[in-house]
Amino acid sequence: MPFMPRDSAEIYYETLGTEGPWLTLVNGHTRSSRDFRLLAGNLVKQGLRCLLFDNRGAGETKNGPDFTLADIADDLIQLWDHLGIYKTVVMGLSMGGLVSQIVTHKVPDRVQALILVSTGSAESSLAPAAFTPWGHTEESVYHKLQAYFTESFLHRNKLLVQAMAKQILQGITADHFEERADQQRRAMQGVDTKPMARNFRCPTLIIHGQDDRIIPFAAGEELQRLIPGAQMKALPDVGHLVLAEYSKNLPQDILDFLRENGLI
Repeated sequence: MPFMPRDSAEIYYETLGTEGPWLTLVNGHTRSSRDFRLLAGNLVKQGLRCLLFDNRGAGETKNGPDFTLADIADDLIQLWDHLGIYKTVVMGLSMGGLVSQIVTHKVPDRVQALILVSTGSAESSLAPAAFTPWGHTEESVYHKLQAYFTESFLHRNKLLVQAMAKQILQGITADHFEERADQQRRAMQGVDTKPMARNFRCPTLIIHGQDDRIIPFAAGEELQRLIPGAQMKALPDVGHLVLAEYSKNLPQDILDFLRENGLI
């Protein structure tokens, strides 16, 4: 597995595709780059190259006990240097959207476009349900997962959500899940990207479920007001986990946005 040494961390990453513009995918709280493999595979078939990596506190990345979202942003910038990626589109989900905004603020000349999914401008954007513990039983994990989906999706996809609960439970018991989740929670404390967002100049697409119970839709609307020229894709009857609830249409929305801005 490829790792990049970085201060007190070893950052796990993978790349998909051999030619075309780069898309960097940044995941959310406790989630790993594995979530992106289906999406990235579809986009590679359409001529993109994708960079996937695990944030500190998630997946295969190894790190010390204390870090900030700015550290994760710096990891990503160094990873671009390591791979010779000078310019890239950046797409961030949830906590990954905060990281993506920090990266855009730090190196605006390297971010060709920004796609912000199910995210906001601050830790305070998150609803209390985001911080309740997962527990240590399949039932408790399934109960918490319910807040991440719409009721209609849960009704149609109960077996899928049960499978996700089993997978999350395996992570909780196998690799210090709660400890690492707490590291990421501490990294989000006090983050506020509003002063940064007002100065973004790259094309920006905000994608947000109107029934998101983890980061409410109003947080996405606030980002649209803050970021000059930002477009909003509002998703009716979609909750927080857009990768699951909107998986069939998300690749096309990304491709359409990139084409509209001359990036593919």
